[in-house]
Amino acid sequence: MADIVSASSLPMLEARAAALNSDAQAKVVEELFCTSGERLGRFLAQMVSDRALAEDLLQETFEDALRHRAALASIENPQAWLFGIARHRALASLRRHRRLLRAVERLGQRARGPALVEEAEVVAVRDLLERHLKPEERALVVLRYLHGYDAGELSAITGLSPEAVRQRLSRARARLVRASGLGTKKED
Repeated sequence: MADIVSASSLPMLEARAAALNSDAQAKVVEELFCTSGERLGRFLAQMVSDRALAEDLLQETFEDALRHRAALASIENPQAWLFGIARHRALASLRRHRRLLRAVERLGQRARGPALVEEAEVVAVRDLLERHLKPEERALVVLRYLHGYDAGELSAITGLSPEAVRQRLSRARARLVRASGLGTKKED
């Protein structure tokens, strides 16, 4: 069983990844799983709002990472690379889900799952994010404000420039404030 590696050892992983053979690259992916798996799983669950699906997507993310481990030699930030893979997986899953729901609606059926019992605030925030932000914007907001990634790190995850990340986050925040009614002044 692999030793669990702390998040502070990620720079060391990045440096080691450059000159590794395939077995060693697989070991780096395994260490990334140990250091990032839990956070990555939370991110995926927040994106798709389904724990079982998030677990499947997490497994697929690490399968992709293993399959493309030779790229580690040229990856500057392996953790951001991994979150980028997970982000693409989550967005693809959301697109598939939307297409399925539209197909079901066209057939005249309503898709209804069992109601989840959650606090009203959590439901309200999730609803606000899902109704007013595109999945790509939602991913940025979740990664920034729930996982603490800065614009530079989000740039590495998404492939956008840091300035484009900041602009998209600013627009998403403004849209959420308008939609929530928090930014409007009430006159007496």
